[in-house]
Amino acid sequence: MLWGAGTLIRKIYVEATEAQENVPKAVTIQNYESLASYSWKDTEHPTIYVPGSSLPAGVQIVGVNKTPGTPPKFTPPLLPIQLQRDSLTHSKPRSPAAAVDPLFEALLHQHPDFNMSSIQVVSDRNSLRNLLSFASKGPGKWRIDVDMIDNTMFINQWEEFRLSMIIGHQDSGFGHAFEGCITTRESGMDAIHHERIVRYELGGLECLVRFEADAYLCADGDGGGDGDGHKRLASLSLDDPAPKNSKPVLKPPYKLVYVVSGGRDVDSDLIAEIKSCSTSKFDIRKALPQLWFSQTKYRCVGYHKEGLVTEEPEMKDMTEELRQWEAGSQERLKNMVRVIKEIRDIARTATKCVVVCNTVEGVKCLSVFARKGGDMAIRPGVVKRCWRRTGAA
Repeated sequence: MLWGAGTLIRKIYVEATEAQENVPKAVTIQNYESLASYSWKDTEHPTIYVPGSSLPAGVQIVGVNKTPGTPPKFTPPLLPIQLQRDSLTHSKPRSPAAAVDPLFEALLHQHPDFNMSSIQVVSDRNSLRNLLSFASKGPGKWRIDVDMIDNTMFINQWEEFRLSMIIGHQDSGFGHAFEGCITTRESGMDAIHHERIVRYELGGLECLVRFEADAYLCADGDGGGDGDGHKRLASLSLDDPAPKNSKPVLKPPYKLVYVVSGGRDVDSDLIAEIKSCSTSKFDIRKALPQLWFSQTKYRCVGYHKEGLVTEEPEMKDMTEELRQWEAGSQERLKNMVRVIKEIRDIARTATKCVVVCNTVEGVKCLSVFARKGGDMAIRPGVVKRCWRRTGAA
């Protein structure tokens, strides 16, 4: 995990070594706003579907208003049903080291004049969960790469972990099969892995957070059909000119994404997280931080025995559970905010860093190193366009 790591700058410990400053009395998520979304097209060349019709300069459009970039719809099947065990998942069509490229292409497609100057932290949900786990004295070893552009700190999963997510795991049980069983893609949709981008304030930090969404519900909160909408989608022509296929790109030079415009977005209040469980009771405590960081309202759990599903999946509004979890997790959340701010203070001087979570001499800590080479892949035009003033906060 130390590839590209240079000089050790500082070690950050779970227990603060000095008084915590500038940490709010209560850490909550405030001013939540859903900004953009996109879905990965099932093709070798990195291609995303983005809702909306705005067309900023420099975005390469492959098709126009024909395929909606929405998450799958929750549509529970007739039971019982036997699932097939998950096998090696196919490669996700993305460029590992250009992790922020689809984020900005989707964001600028839906908000051509978006200004990043006020954003202090850009992160994926999983990295925030790792930082919370560290602040909670939880187990695990991991690495994130940190980059600064003006006042904005980018937290990116280390490339090796992104590659493992792309290539998939040899045996992930029945989770992927269950998710596919109870959801339906829009008619003619050849997309996978729906991603959403939200903005909110976390402990005094203005954050831009990206996360994967499993499904959405109908406006009435269940999987009931909207037949007219599906008939309308089914009638659309899907003759978009396909980008030329290429082999998956796992090393430089990385390919940047194509954008396919079209469709509609989904209300954040209708997004659901799907879990499968082979025991009699699902441990919701493990899922609450994941739901909290994305403010996902619904949690769906399906129970199975060796892949045999005989009971209806359990769909639950988690609003009250999330409120209680937030109230009972304040010390951990304050500690996490303190850690994020300390990393950001280091990165403002070092510009690019490696942060490794491990145990040193029996003590859990984050080792922050200067990073040699390995600049974050971002289009030069995006920097000029999105950061329209300089200065720190």
